[in-house]
Amino acid sequence: MSLFNIFKVKKEERLLAFCMLFVFIVFNALVIASHYHVYTMGAQGGFWSIFTKNFRMSGYDNWSWITISGMRIHFETVRHPLYLTFLYPLYLLNSWLIQNVGYNFAVYFMAIIIIFSAFYAVVFMYRIFREVIELSQADSTLFTLLLFSFGHVLVPSMVPDHFIISLMLLSMTMYITGIKIKKQRQLTAWQSFILTFFTAGMATSNGAKILIAGLFTNGKRTFKWKFITIGVILPFLLLLGIQQSQYYFLEVPQQKVVHNIEQVNKKRDAKKVNEHKRQRDAWLRSHTGKAADNSTIGRLMDVSTSRSETLIENFFGESIQLHQQYLLKDVSWDRPIFVKYNWVLNYAIEAIIVLLFIIGIVFGYHKRFFQMLLAWFACDITLHLILGFAINEVYIMTAGWAFIIPIAYGYMLKGLSHKPQQLLRALLLVLTAYLWIYNAGHIAWYLLS
Repeated sequence: MSLFNIFKVKKEERLLAFCMLFVFIVFNALVIASHYHVYTMGAQGGFWSIFTKNFRMSGYDNWSWITISGMRIHFETVRHPLYLTFLYPLYLLNSWLIQNVGYNFAVYFMAIIIIFSAFYAVVFMYRIFREVIELSQADSTLFTLLLFSFGHVLVPSMVPDHFIISLMLLSMTMYITGIKIKKQRQLTAWQSFILTFFTAGMATSNGAKILIAGLFTNGKRTFKWKFITIGVILPFLLLLGIQQSQYYFLEVPQQKVVHNIEQVNKKRDAKKVNEHKRQRDAWLRSHTGKAADNSTIGRLMDVSTSRSETLIENFFGESIQLHQQYLLKDVSWDRPIFVKYNWVLNYAIEAIIVLLFIIGIVFGYHKRFFQMLLAWFACDITLHLILGFAINEVYIMTAGWAFIIPIAYGYMLKGLSHKPQQLLRALLLVLTAYLWIYNAGHIAWYLLS
């Protein structure tokens, strides 16, 4: 299987893929249209204010827009080492266009990337159900639609952040390794290199998932010197080199400029600057749990935020069904950590989803491919729920793990006899329709209002 031929859309995939493409285009258009005149201003500078004051969707970042607009880096390149490399050529093109046309195309450039990523995430997820789990065409379509009906799988398909790009790369990895596991073939060292380089390059935490995928696909052969050197060590060394180059050539000079701007603002109105900082720090302290310790890593870990409430309201709650109150608000600005649903129905739906997921695990746990996904899921549970990384807005990480839910349902459906199959299929059809109407309706209302 060529890593490049897999981007060819097959005939049976086209109806689903292009219908979803239309959906993604519409939602991305709504995001841009919501503040069209502001987003496309060709101002030389001031992009941070332009975008951060007008874009706010559940804590997703608009740093890519700012980077493409004015090459200001606000994301941590250590955690996203390839993202800046990815955005820099777009900045150069956009900078030329701003100078010659007076129009900022950043939102359009990112929309193309997001739509492309969402489109192929659909294609790869469909293939996982169809070719790896071997479900029917109709069932594969249903499960793919179910995944994208989840609130925080749908939202990343329209926001200028990296999560849907990660989903595309993770789903591609699942598809490639799933087929290899099924056919008892090996993941080559160079295939591992490409998957690790791009997937970990988009988010370093994904690197662990690629290593796990290699272990489940190759078994003991993973530890061969060639595979370890080319497939594991080399991509991480390259990513480190790229990140460090970016840091010294772009980030360090920028830090000096930003520091000078901050000093000028302080001299101009020190009282206003200090008061804003005091209020901002107070808000963040009240919406962030207690850190594990004062070390660099310890400050990222939350030891006090309620895990039980997180599971109910955020991890299996907001991730799948958006809350009616504080709809798509940002916990860093204007949303409490925990929000209750207005309707008991939401909790009933959540209970059904989780119960079916647990049953699906029972049906699928003996499959090697599903064991790999359980190991991935364990990484997410450990990182976010046990260690508490980003636990106060854990739902924005949904695209990195939620695919295990419909995959578990797929194994359950395949393992049932005919009559229970029909009942489950009908239940999932109703559930999918409800989630699409509920989540897409809320998102559209938010963007249009």
